[in-house]
Amino acid sequence: MRREERSLGYAVSEVDGEGLKKAREINVINSLAGKVPGLIISNGAGGPAGASRVTIRGNTMVTGNNQPLYVVDGIPIDNSNYGGTGGGQYASGVDMGDAISAINPDDIDKISVLKGASASALYGSRAGAGVILITTKKGNKSKELGIEFNSTASIEDQLTSYDGYQSLYGQGVRQELNTLAIQDYNTLNKSFGARIDPDLTVITGTGKKVPYAYVRNNIDGFFRTGATFTNTLSFTNSTDNSTFRFSASNLNNKDIIPKSGLNRNSFTFNGSSKFGSKITLEARAFYMNEEVNNRPSLADDPANIGNSFLSLANTVDQARFRDEYKNDDGSYLDWNNGNQYRLNPYWVINEMRNETVKNRLLASLQLNYNIASWLSFQARGSSDQTDVDYEKFSPRTTPGALTGTLDQNSSKFATIEADGLLTAQKQISPSLNLSARLGASITRNRRTGNAMQFTDQAILDVVIPTSYTVQSVSPLASRRSFNSVYGLLTAAYKGVLYIDATMRNDNFSTLPEGENSKVYPSLNGSFVFSDAFKLDKKYLTSGRIRASVAQVASDTDPFLTAQYYKSNSLPFNGLPTGGLSTEIKSKSSGLKATTTFSYEFGTDLKFLNNRLGLDITYYKSESKDQLNILPAPVSSGFKTTILNAGVISNEGVEIALSATPVATKDFTWDLGISFARNKNKVESLAEGTPFLVLSDARWMGVSVVAMPGQDYGSILGYDYQKDPDGNIILDANLQPALSPNREVLGKGIFDWTGGASSTMSYKNFSLGAVLDVKMGADLLSLTNWSAASSGALKMTLEGRAEWIKSEEDRQAAGMTPQQWSAAGKVGGLVPKGVVQTGTDAAGDPIYTQNTRAVDPSIYWGRLGDVQSSVARPFIYDGSYIKMRQLTLSYRIPSSAISRLKVKDVQIALVARNPFIISKHVPNVDPDSNYSNGNGQGIEYGSLPGRRSYGFNLNFRF
Repeated sequence: MRREERSLGYAVSEVDGEGLKKAREINVINSLAGKVPGLIISNGAGGPAGASRVTIRGNTMVTGNNQPLYVVDGIPIDNSNYGGTGGGQYASGVDMGDAISAINPDDIDKISVLKGASASALYGSRAGAGVILITTKKGNKSKELGIEFNSTASIEDQLTSYDGYQSLYGQGVRQELNTLAIQDYNTLNKSFGARIDPDLTVITGTGKKVPYAYVRNNIDGFFRTGATFTNTLSFTNSTDNSTFRFSASNLNNKDIIPKSGLNRNSFTFNGSSKFGSKITLEARAFYMNEEVNNRPSLADDPANIGNSFLSLANTVDQARFRDEYKNDDGSYLDWNNGNQYRLNPYWVINEMRNETVKNRLLASLQLNYNIASWLSFQARGSSDQTDVDYEKFSPRTTPGALTGTLDQNSSKFATIEADGLLTAQKQISPSLNLSARLGASITRNRRTGNAMQFTDQAILDVVIPTSYTVQSVSPLASRRSFNSVYGLLTAAYKGVLYIDATMRNDNFSTLPEGENSKVYPSLNGSFVFSDAFKLDKKYLTSGRIRASVAQVASDTDPFLTAQYYKSNSLPFNGLPTGGLSTEIKSKSSGLKATTTFSYEFGTDLKFLNNRLGLDITYYKSESKDQLNILPAPVSSGFKTTILNAGVISNEGVEIALSATPVATKDFTWDLGISFARNKNKVESLAEGTPFLVLSDARWMGVSVVAMPGQDYGSILGYDYQKDPDGNIILDANLQPALSPNREVLGKGIFDWTGGASSTMSYKNFSLGAVLDVKMGADLLSLTNWSAASSGALKMTLEGRAEWIKSEEDRQAAGMTPQQWSAAGKVGGLVPKGVVQTGTDAAGDPIYTQNTRAVDPSIYWGRLGDVQSSVARPFIYDGSYIKMRQLTLSYRIPSSAISRLKVKDVQIALVARNPFIISKHVPNVDPDSNYSNGNGQGIEYGSLPGRRSYGFNLNFRF
């Protein structure tokens, strides 16, 4: 339904499609970063084929889906993440990407972001977190065949580097030099050896002598220069009664991780035909085939290359393992004393593999029937089908999978939609125009698939299921449906006052009978006061105020409200599916939909003939009756239960400023600045529930949680134990003592976000830039925690020289470590804090500032021990400022190309994510996160972020 912006009572942001195809992203949604107030995009560490997490105005669900609904040409599409890294589960795998990344930027006309509940009320329960509308290009109005060719070539390298690593002390422990091959295996991930001296030699695990020298840019040297090539060819045409547009595109990417990349082919068709004066038929189709090789393993998966490298000793050249990853018989060559949790990266990329093949077909047919001049009817049907096949192979002798494994997962996602809309519009009087819309829709979602695992590879080098002796299959099937009826009544008075009232009724298959029907309204209005009061347009070109109030209902995932006993013992196709599971869930009565109530008001002002614009919006929302899975009492005989409990609120303000400071005949400067601040708070949970876990770093006792009275996504973990004066208490080993209970150490969501865009045009040249600002979030960096415990970071240097000198003096004095310590002569790291030296008359401890020193390697090593890990030192300010985009383009004058039968030629130099202006987390991209779900605020073993440089060519014939 097309509406004038001045008639809308809620905030909408638009991004023109032309700005998306020059400095393009493989996932087009990432191109919105820094351009839309209130929109937060996290790229994660999944690489070019990974998913992006998008939220609008905060999180509204405790544990459900907080990402917006995507609507392409009026058709809601399924943007399921096909699989991703998860909250703290061991070997949590790869990021399988999402659906929206398949959309070709060359096909997009514009993207509109609907933020409030009023804006999304007509799209139903799936739009509770907002709506992103994508309008694709249609056929042109010219009867001549239009041809456009757009080509982009770019190279990619690392955006971030391991810049916090020390270069003074090398491989080893206790500041000693390795002289035996076995020491190489045992200390590969330890940088507490002797001071680096390239004139010294050490023995590698394979018996080679190599210089004891610092290897500059050691980890960075593993990654290669990547490349992406995108070519799109499109055709448009029209006749008196029809139009069409067809495009074909190929995207080929070679990632910075060796032997990793993707190839994507897509085809898009848009067509329309008129039959007489009353009937128009529109058809759309989109097909995509994508093949991805070797998606990177993430988080604490043993195949995560980032984990394997993050604590590699700085004198161990990673390049040597290119030829030292397997034995002569092809078996795994141990590199770190059999550590199955950190595999040799060259074994991972050369011997292990994973492949994904994804096919998607989206098609729709729409009938528009003009019954009368004031009455029309629209009917539409659509089908969205996606098949995803994933295979992962680990050969025999791989640590942790010694007999070999083969995983094959096949999933089919299908969504069928049908809707009808009757629209009546009448000019009741010269001053009043009324329109009414009545619609209905049905939606059917279905997902089926099999997860198959094969182990004990009997036939070497034959990677097919029949070469494995142990086989298991886990089938998957779910269905979900919505039936909806909705209405919209609009009144327009003199073109200055607009009022919209909507009502919607959704029926959910996922909720119990009697509670599966929900009716919810919305009301919004817009008053264009500049026209109503006939203000001088020379200064205030236009001005309006707007307000809205709305409700949106949301359901839950399939089968969560039904009682069931889960068993994995049923055979499938004659194959066993495993043993009996004890996971059982009780049925909860009276469950109902989660309801979000929101209101907003704002103003849109344009000054100086639209040279200056200001949009301001204040909003507040409250989502109650959250559907949460909770532990059931043991006495019930069930493991979990689901109930309505919990309230989450969001409150914030958004400001968008647009300006044209300079506008002359040859030179124009357009500027845009945005700001958004949001307070996302957990008001309450179920009685007796202290918090719900969103993501876990289980080995460190840290969780990202939803906790009553705290910000959503609070980071809960152990802090330093402190005395009444706030000093850190040290234990008998001079290690920081842990707080007795876990405390809130930070939060994973941002306080405020902003952006700036600038476009300067001089004659046929144009220079553009986009800045992205995110402030106020925290990030627990387990990368830095692990690297510090191994002695790899600069922060571990304090006290090392003193410890070496102390040991030399002790040995010269012929004293034992115990004698040296008793004499008070130990030098080294003096931990900051206090030690208990007694008790006062009341029995309270007396603390004194510590002056004793310890071996730095023991101090930092114990800090990395899972039993004594204090999270506080590794909680960083996750704020950052990134340059998201730079473009320099030139349009060749038409006089220079007129003889070539080319209508328009543009050439552009482009860059995406070229550099980070400011960040506070060393060694990792601050966009990195352990999970792409709700539990933001933890990263571990994150791979480098990517940046790209290239050029774009666009020809129109």
